[in-house]
Amino acid sequence: MTGEDAIEFMMAGAKCVSIGSANLVNPNASIEVIDGIENFMKKHNIEDVNSIIDTVEMN
Repeated sequence: MTGEDAIEFMMAGAKCVSIGSANLVNPNASIEVIDGIENFMKKHNIEDVNSIIDTVEMN
C-alpha cells in the first residue's frame, strides 16, 4: 500500500511488487508508491533501485 511496504518487500528479495488491490482502496496508490520509493532512495543516497533488492538476511 505504501512506498515503505514496497521497499521492505524489495529488501527481502522481491524484484517486483504488485500494487493491484491497493488501487481499489486508493486510486493514487501506484503514484504514491513510486514517490515513496524515490523519496527513500534520495534520503539514503541510493542511485540504483536494484541495489535495494535482497539486502536483508532472512533467518
